[in-house]
Parts: sequence; structure tokens; C-alpha cells
Amino acid sequence: MSGHLTLGIDIGTTNVKACILDTTTGKVIASGFQPHPLFIPKPGYAEQEGDNYWQAVVSAIKQCLQQGPSAEDIAAIGLSGLVGVTLPISRDGRPVRPGMIWMDARSEAECQEIRERVGEDKINYNNGNRIAPWFIEPKALWMKKHEPELFEKTYKFLSPSGYCTYRLSGEFTINTGDAGLFYPYDYQNERWNPEIADAIGIPMEKYPRIYRSHEVVGEVTAEAAAETGLKQGTKVVAGGTDISSAALGSGVTVAGQAFYSMGTGSNIGIMIPTEQRVEEYRILKWPHVLPGLTMFDAPMAFTGASLKWFTDTFGANERAMANQTGLSEYSLLTMQADKTRPGANGLLYLPYLGNTLSPNWNSTSKGVFFGVTLSTTRAHMIRAVIEGVAFDIYSNVKIALGAGVKIDKLILNGGPTKSPFWNHITANVVNIPLETTNIDEAAPLGDAILAATGANLYDNPTDPLKDIVTTTGTIEPDAKTHEMYEDFYHIWRRVYKNLIDEMEDLHHLLYKYHVE
Repeated sequence: MSGHLTLGIDIGTTNVKACILDTTTGKVIASGFQPHPLFIPKPGYAEQEGDNYWQAVVSAIKQCLQQGPSAEDIAAIGLSGLVGVTLPISRDGRPVRPGMIWMDARSEAECQEIRERVGEDKINYNNGNRIAPWFIEPKALWMKKHEPELFEKTYKFLSPSGYCTYRLSGEFTINTGDAGLFYPYDYQNERWNPEIADAIGIPMEKYPRIYRSHEVVGEVTAEAAAETGLKQGTKVVAGGTDISSAALGSGVTVAGQAFYSMGTGSNIGIMIPTEQRVEEYRILKWPHVLPGLTMFDAPMAFTGASLKWFTDTFGANERAMANQTGLSEYSLLTMQADKTRPGANGLLYLPYLGNTLSPNWNSTSKGVFFGVTLSTTRAHMIRAVIEGVAFDIYSNVKIALGAGVKIDKLILNGGPTKSPFWNHITANVVNIPLETTNIDEAAPLGDAILAATGANLYDNPTDPLKDIVTTTGTIEPDAKTHEMYEDFYHIWRRVYKNLIDEMEDLHHLLYKYHVE
């Protein structure tokens, strides 16, 4: 059958993942993976190049096509990506400067300007979210203040997936999910609010046209076809955020469902009807790829990144052993931690290696090991890293439950959630059952499903899920272990709260002395 394949591409913080879905069988028949770099030019800054996103996308597409599928059979393409990236693009479609990504914390002063100029209540009501450097406009105002010539040169502010969608189709667009990270986006009515944009100080013409995730925005151009190997004229849909596409690919599609997606950072996403207003702004809200659903979403910055940092810094032996044994270096580390008891011998870890997102929203926070004694071992440190990440998740779960949101279980997705050891710690800390599925990479799969809907291969994005997504297991929490973790959690929270001033003072010293 011709035209029965679709291509999904997800641009993550550290890599691009792609897959080709055969819509006649509901099977992924090819996949691609390509890392791309992150730059930390000074403390508190975090940037990525738009063209590095694109080159990684091109590589992932080519990897998929090299596995046998014909570009002639690909009916449509959808992209998703990391959110909270201020990526300015010129009229001729070139990045004006590197994108300031979600973990960039330079724009606290601009956040205060928006509070004074617009008011947090107006932003809350229109966009559903708080004011923080994680969003687009604070970083755009920083650019306007410090790089005015580059700000003037900016034709549109795009997301990473929006930029790569432009590179494929030649169209400046944004999907409703990515638009949710822009303060002028009226999330309940799916439109820009010019009054908010004007009050902030960003010209309305710098915002792209909004599309729903499954809507076709254009076709693959001749230039993009030559670069990627795709067929010219292949449909391109608007796509979604990485988290909302992952929700679709995991089968999380109705109000009341929840999932936990984990990679470099992590998200807990709880589905609520878009018309429902939840007056809680420590946890974010942005549109699902399915119209009428909003994700009550808690992003956390340095979850998987915490173990990666430990591995990169202290895991030389594991890297060498991984080459010999065929096991991953992460598995070798968690095998050591599994020999220690829950509680890590009293060692606590704050997973704030650059800042903290939900629920603290503190751009000057720092990572901490607390409780080191002469009996503390390397294995305790590994366990403490994973337990500290779980405590961060739990702090958001507590807030969501306190806001009246019901969570019966969390559906898992992402690399670290493939670890039984990690999952058992998470379940015991948050005291909620976790559910695993047969889906390895949910976000690119969700994108491929959106593309198939745009190409009229599916009537609705939810139609194929019953044949694609199956539950493979459940991790139940242990009541006694949770009781123990609850005690440690309260100390863990106090450690953070008691160090807030010291973290801020240290942050300013880093700027003063340019310590890297």
C-alpha cells in the first residue's frame, strides 16, 4: 500500500529521536537517534543552536530511511520538541542567535518587569501559568534589553520543533502546545492575546500563526527533500510539545489520566479538561495535542541529568566495564546502589544542578549532598541521587493532590523508567502505583500518529491506540518503605528551604567572579 507510513520526530534537550509508523499494522518499523550539544557559556546560561537541532533531525530521518522504508510511502511528518526555548528567527529563516532554553536562568530581572508591567494575575488567567525564566517572554525581553539589534532582526520567535518544521516546509508556524509557553497565548481559546503581548513589550508580529497539532501546515520543500531524502510534497503537520506528544504515544488521552515522562528532565502530566481552572501555579498548564485537554504539568530540570552527571564525573570504571559486559554504565551503577538499604544511610540529595523548576521555581538553587558521614559509600551516593529525584517528584505530587487533582496511577515513559530499581524507588516515595507499557519512545510515536491523522490515515489520533499501546506491568508501592521515605522527605524539604539564601548568595558570587 502506498502512502501508509508516517514519520514522527522528537527534539529533546540532548538528542533527537525519530520513528516511522506503519499505519496498516500499528508497528514502528524504523527508528533514528542523534545527539546534539548544549552550551553553558556562563553560570545560569543554557543555549542551543537552531541549526544543530536541524542537523540532528536530518541525521535521524536518514537513519530511519536507511533501514528500508521508502520515502515514497511516507504520507506525512510531525515534529515535537523541548519547550521553553526562546529561539529568534530572521525573515529569511535563519537563527538570529542561539536559543535560550528552558534551563536558562538569566532573565529574573525581566520576570520582575513583567510582574510590574502586566501583573501575575493577568498572566495566570490568560496563559494558566506563572512568571518564571522558563518561559519565552522573560528571555525575549532580556534579548530586547541586552541585544537590541538582534531583537530588531527577529522576524518570528519559534520553538525548536517550529524551526525544524520551517526547515521542512518553509512555513513559520507554532502548534498550540508550544504556544502555551508564550504568555500572550490564551490557552482556553487557542489564540494570541495582543493586549498581553503589547503590555509585555513584544510586538505581536513576532508571533507565528497557531495550528492544532494534527493540522497540516505545509509540504516538504525541494530543498528539504534534497537534505533529508524525503519526498518533496510530503505533508507536514504542526506537531506538539515533547511531553504532550509523549502523552499521546503512551495512551494518556482522557481527563483524569496521568503519566510520568523522564529523560534529561522529567514531567508529571495530569490530564484536565481545558475549561477547568485549577488555581495552582507552582505546577504548569499547557495544551495537550488533543483539543479540549490541558496538561496540569510539573516539569523538573535535573532528574535523569543527575545520574548522567554522576556517571560522567565518577563513572570511568563503569564505562570501561560497559564495553566489556554489554550492560549500560547506568545499569552497573544502579546494581551497586541496589545493594544498599532504602534511605541511603541518611544521605540526601537535592537534584538542582542549575536551577529548580516545579514547584520551587528558583533559578539560583544549587545541587546538594547532605548527611555525609564516614560510613557514606559511593553506592549510597548513587541511591541518594535517585531518591532525591523521587523526592522532587513527590513534592509535585503532594501539590497536585492538594489542588484537588486525582491521581490513581502514573503511566511511565522515558529511558530511566526502564530501570526496575529506579521505578521501585519512585513508587515507594510517591506512594502511587506505576504502570509500564510496551512503548519505548512515546513522543516520536505520538508525532507519527498526529501525522497520520493529518494525512487522513486515521480519523482521530486516539483511534489506533488500542492496537498500539499495551500495559506490560505495574509497580505497587510498599507501605512501610513509603512511611520511612515520608520521614526523610520532610528533612529533605527543610534542607532546601534552609539553604535558599545561601544558594542565592553563592549564585551571585559565581557571577561576580565568573566561576565556571
